[in-house]
Amino acid sequence: MRFMSLALQQSKTFARALEAVGVDVVSRAPVVITRRFPVLGAVRFASRIGIADLGARPRLINAEEDAPACYCAAGYRQIITPAHIARWNLAAPDRVGRMTGTWRNQWRKGAQAGLRLREQVWRGEEHWLFARAAEVARARKFRPLPHNVIATYAAVDADAALLFEAYAKGTPVAACLVLRHGRAATYQVAWASALGKHMNAPRVVLAHAAERLAALGHSRFDLGVIDTQTAPGLARFKLGTGADVVRLGGTWVHLGRARPLAPAAPMA
Repeated sequence: MRFMSLALQQSKTFARALEAVGVDVVSRAPVVITRRFPVLGAVRFASRIGIADLGARPRLINAEEDAPACYCAAGYRQIITPAHIARWNLAAPDRVGRMTGTWRNQWRKGAQAGLRLREQVWRGEEHWLFARAAEVARARKFRPLPHNVIATYAAVDADAALLFEAYAKGTPVAACLVLRHGRAATYQVAWASALGKHMNAPRVVLAHAAERLAALGHSRFDLGVIDTQTAPGLARFKLGTGADVVRLGGTWVHLGRARPLAPAAPMA
């Protein structure tokens, strides 16, 4: 089935944030930017683009759907195999029943540990979560989405970013940032201390975030890449929620000349 991508990278707010930080956005629907790559140089690039949007014909794509025949027919050739992500269906009945037994038991144990939860709309201001999460990312040699893009995303749409925090006797022990986009939402930044992990705070925070998102009308919660080789613990944490493993489409390059895109329309 061909569909328009619901991914964060194809959202209207993401396009506005990229423009605000100086990225050359050549199309907003689908979101296509100019980006420089080794060998290819400066090319038009689209991340998490759906098959229905291939008419824009960016030179390089990270594809949303696992449909290689469609990309080949459109003149693309694959250069990187697909990644897998965890996608939590918030519209499914009995979300608790879909959790693994271990995850559910640890979540319930954490819910009874006396944690104080806090929730707030985030509009891009400084917050203790980001410095702590950045330390973890550096230690793991992980390259997250640049913080200025995330902060600008929150600033250009007043309700687009939600922070969920957990405290033990006044001390922060876990937190996550969720970015909202249409019917979907993305688990963007997260951190937990050793004490927080011991108290199962990450599960409590994530389950609370899912409950809030469902109440706000979101049906899909993207929890990010699943890598059982380099981060098996994180993969088990995400999949323990009952999230589905979804295979994306991989990275493809167009072998012909890119068709010029029409100028981006003014923002409303």
